[in-house]
Amino acid sequence: MGKDRRKRRRAKKPQPTGLPSMQETTAEEAELGNPSSTSTTGNSTFQGQSIAVLEKLQSGSDEERECACTTLATLVQDASAMETLLDHNIVKSLAPLLMDKRPSIREAAAGALRNLSASSNQDVCMRMVDDDVFTPLATLLQQFSSAIPQPSQEMSGDAVKKDPALNTLLQALHLLWNLCENASTAVSLFNQYHLMKLLLDTLQMFGVCLELSLTAAHCLQTVTEDNVELAKELCKPHLLPILEGALMCPGERMQHLLLRNLIAGCMYNIKESLPAAGQGQTMQVIAKIISQTLEIDAANRMATLLPQIQTNGTTLSKVVSEELREMESLVSAQQVALEVTSNMCCPEDDEEWEDLDSSSSSSDDLDDGSEVMQEDSLMMPLCLSAEIQSSLTNQQLPNKVLLKIGLPEKDFMQNLEACKETKTVFKGLLRVQSRALMCLQNLIAAVELESLGGPEALTLVLQKLLDLIQLVPSEDESVEALTSALRSTLHKMAENKFTPEILTDSHLSAIASLCQSSSNDAIRVNFVGTLGSVGSLLAFNEETQQLLMAVGTQLLEVATKDNSLWVTAEALDAIFDVFGDGDIADIVAANIGLVAKLRTLVPQLKARFRQGKSALGEHLPVVISARSNLARFIKYKEAQQCK
Repeated sequence: MGKDRRKRRRAKKPQPTGLPSMQETTAEEAELGNPSSTSTTGNSTFQGQSIAVLEKLQSGSDEERECACTTLATLVQDASAMETLLDHNIVKSLAPLLMDKRPSIREAAAGALRNLSASSNQDVCMRMVDDDVFTPLATLLQQFSSAIPQPSQEMSGDAVKKDPALNTLLQALHLLWNLCENASTAVSLFNQYHLMKLLLDTLQMFGVCLELSLTAAHCLQTVTEDNVELAKELCKPHLLPILEGALMCPGERMQHLLLRNLIAGCMYNIKESLPAAGQGQTMQVIAKIISQTLEIDAANRMATLLPQIQTNGTTLSKVVSEELREMESLVSAQQVALEVTSNMCCPEDDEEWEDLDSSSSSSDDLDDGSEVMQEDSLMMPLCLSAEIQSSLTNQQLPNKVLLKIGLPEKDFMQNLEACKETKTVFKGLLRVQSRALMCLQNLIAAVELESLGGPEALTLVLQKLLDLIQLVPSEDESVEALTSALRSTLHKMAENKFTPEILTDSHLSAIASLCQSSSNDAIRVNFVGTLGSVGSLLAFNEETQQLLMAVGTQLLEVATKDNSLWVTAEALDAIFDVFGDGDIADIVAANIGLVAKLRTLVPQLKARFRQGKSALGEHLPVVISARSNLARFIKYKEAQQCK
């Protein structure tokens, strides 16, 4: 089967303003039946207003330019207005105001550009870079680099936003973070303009201005990923202690915990450039920080706080507001901790696919050969360094990750979702669950069975995952995370040749219902991967013949009817693995008419491949392999039947 490259996960950013976006507000109004929220007249008004505001950016009046920037900060959060603004070169008009002589205009321009980058998608950030937002942004940041305002006492996040100079820096750093996370060109420009010094200087302000330090840490975690040039620079003797100081920063607040996790992510990103003698110790420190973060029961803390919020409504006391911000920081810290752990289980894989084009295989029908080509398993075994292996197991991270895959009681989650003030925590808890499931997938694939606790522990994991099938949120992210963890768990069982006795036909039906209706190809691929692992365990067990028949029927259903060539190819690979050999497998294959149905698929697959191969991208090798092996498999099984 083809290789599964696990993608790194990043934290989802909160709304820059701390208020609902206009898209969210519009959606809520639509739910309440407000016709004005979806009217084309409203869209036209927004578009006309957008153009008028853009024109005011060129005004000779300072007040009009500042007012225009402030208005744009709101307009860019509306999808229709944003498209109009982009079409009328908002970046080229707005970015130069980052260098305006008036501080309040620089502040407003930075906020508007930040909102544009945060409320949009990757393509918009790339367009902003193409429209040269980086030149004035880098110039502004370099000016701060020579003289960052130094507060005389500790400042809260709200206090920072009330200080024009510090708020301008805050907005500019958020803009930098958004651009670098979404555009590789921005990371190159970051290196070119030598902006690392500013981030390190800001990072060191955690004692007096934690809000700024956190933003710098977020940005550092982003720009250090796959950035060898920056990693080497940060590991120089005079700079590395700055990161180490932030990694071990004192403080019991959840914002301090978030900061330590973000820097742990940075340190992991640059691990290959760290002094060899200290790499093992650094991995242990990172694992300890993650362990301490995951030990905290966020749901229990929130359960104590929620009644106070519900009682006070929208008028929260200063103490309750601060506790709520602490909860938001806690779930963010746990999300980052799980992402770093997941990345620790994904060693870099420099192997690239060979360049395969249409000449790679000249056979569209039945090839010569009597044996099925043996493919690498979809869940490739990973080789973790001894330092990382010991870090994960010494801190009992597999167990602590497992505790995070569940959600609090349904009623509690509904109360969080219904309360405007706690929606951020609600969404954060959902993301923690999905990150925990993805992390569990990687842990199970990367860590030896014995270190996971043996077959009994893995059976317990499987039971917990099966219990989640009826409870998992319906969003693609959650379903993909759950099915990825199921697939990894069952593959580990198949790899170690022990059958999951707790798995029943009803479980397979529930998984099928969860996956087959999804439009997400990755979810359906996880489904066939799960079936493949189960089937490979059942193929030699006479007592599980009925269950194997259900697996084979499901795989045939996907292989012959799914619209995605990638999903079809993965289903075929699973069929080859399950029904390649074995008396029980041969009996079941005959009962479900496997070979005859696969033969009818050959011309269909040939036609679909010719039409869709240009759109396959990274999945092309998997499809080519499955197409070639289909012919060989049919010939092999037919030859067996003739004996």
